Amino acid sequence: MISLLVEANLADVQVLIEFKAPITDVRMDLLLVGSYPKSGQMSIVVVENKQWSHIYRDKYSDMVNVTGAPGSNPRLHPITQAWGYRQVLLDYISLVAQSAQVHSIVNMHEASTETLYAVRPSLLNISYDQSYIRWYGAEHRTAFKRDLHRILTPERADIYAHELLAAPVSPTGGLMAVVSESVCLRSVFTLLDEQREAYDYVRRAVAASKQGAPKEVVLIVGGPGTGKSVIAVELLGALNRQGVRAVHATGSRSFTQTLRDNVERMDRRARHSFSYFNSYTHATPNDIDVLICDEAHRIRHTSRKRSSYDETQARPADRPQVTELINAAHVPVFLLDEHQVVRRGEVGSIELIKKAAQYMKLNVHQIDLRHQFRCGGCPEYVAWIEQLLGLGTDEGPQRWNPLDTFELYVARTPDAMEKYLRRKIAAGKSARIAAGYCWPWSKPRSDGTLVNDIKIGSWSRPWNSSAERKVNGIPPSSLWATDPAGFDQIGCIYTAQGFEYEYAGVIFGRDLTWTSQGWIVDDQANQDPAVNRAPHFEKLVRNTYRVLATRGMRGAVLFSEDLNTNRLFAKLGVPLLPDE
Repeated sequence: MISLLVEANLADVQVLIEFKAPITDVRMDLLLVGSYPKSGQMSIVVVENKQWSHIYRDKYSDMVNVTGAPGSNPRLHPITQAWGYRQVLLDYISLVAQSAQVHSIVNMHEASTETLYAVRPSLLNISYDQSYIRWYGAEHRTAFKRDLHRILTPERADIYAHELLAAPVSPTGGLMAVVSESVCLRSVFTLLDEQREAYDYVRRAVAASKQGAPKEVVLIVGGPGTGKSVIAVELLGALNRQGVRAVHATGSRSFTQTLRDNVERMDRRARHSFSYFNSYTHATPNDIDVLICDEAHRIRHTSRKRSSYDETQARPADRPQVTELINAAHVPVFLLDEHQVVRRGEVGSIELIKKAAQYMKLNVHQIDLRHQFRCGGCPEYVAWIEQLLGLGTDEGPQRWNPLDTFELYVARTPDAMEKYLRRKIAAGKSARIAAGYCWPWSKPRSDGTLVNDIKIGSWSRPWNSSAERKVNGIPPSSLWATDPAGFDQIGCIYTAQGFEYEYAGVIFGRDLTWTSQGWIVDDQANQDPAVNRAPHFEKLVRNTYRVLATRGMRGAVLFSEDLNTNRLFAKLGVPLLPDE
């Protein structure tokens, strides 16, 4: 690519290598920055390099297969990938949207003309604007250089490159802010790389099932902030608009109810697209085209009511809940994060789903989501939290290295945390405080007001409301994370899981404390009846704090009731709150 620029007398354009896409840690191969010949305004050319020598059309979709590549799974079409990069620059960098020309180029430098022609976008019905995206093979270098001259000159390249690197990124409003639009009207989120691959693969599975292909289970695996719920909602909307009967299911009452409340404001019928895992006990096999099982780590042993039995001792007549879900649809889709199992009886895992599919003689196609779209697009923060809590690693707590796009602080007191987050809210941001379940939970008073159960020193606040509706301005638990009045209550794992807000306050209780011997877990300090005496109590508690600490899109504040644990955060290099 550099040689081509030199040959084209464009050696003085600025080349940004491995440019980090806004709001995520996805990296673009190259960005060429200079001036647009006709106007002199900023010109950006996104270049996606592919060394695939031969690709061919997939039978069921607009994806492609790569000859000689490891595995035989279809891949995202390069045009689709490069178009997504262009779109995310326009969506999240206002400077680019307002004053730049943006083009995308796929550099298939090892591919022949015949190879590209056989998978041309028009043949695969891929929608794109040829004015803004092109692709070139090994035999197209002359045309490549000629076309670059039409969209790029070296003038002001250095100035524009520095302006782009310094440009602020507009944060996403979060899933719940636009879920109704995504489900009822149009695609809202730009899906990148394996996010788009998962989206396209499910649509491929739908097309294959309609042509009589064997049933297949699709498994989409990713940590917090990798976009699982965004994929689920985008799929639901796109499939239903295409006349495919798709239904969304979760095991979370708060999450499902919030989705229903948001979409029914635009279309009351759309609320019926959201269901629960235990809704399919008596479902007719394959009655649904696509069942999208979001938060599948919350799958239980069976769908029987929890109050009527010990969930770990399923009766022989009980059919596993995972089997019911697979049976219910032609295309069952599971999205999960194994480290988000937080209460007794939740058994959703990769192994559970694969074993159930194997027993039913079905293949499983697994897609791993690697890129981070929450926490400032910083996988380093998620990795740091997992090391801190000893999840999936033996390294133990590591020193915190501050990041440009994610703020992390430790508070000396919960009062300082609250004041800091209130300032964020006053500045137009969203914020919530959630805590480990280490305080009693009183019933509301007769007038509907809440008891300040969480008491730390002179500071006290109530848990979120457990009511079914808003009372005296206090939102019900299902709306705690999205109603602005929710900040006045402290959320728990069940009201925070599945949601996101810009800034997360996290209060560690005495069920997980740091000592000279490492982490100590105390089940006597935990007040959650759904977790106490659980066989894997320690894992559930660590998972809980991982979930609470990864809800923030732009920042987090940590505080522990235990002094030694709070000191640990500071010793690891987490800065104290400003002005504290």
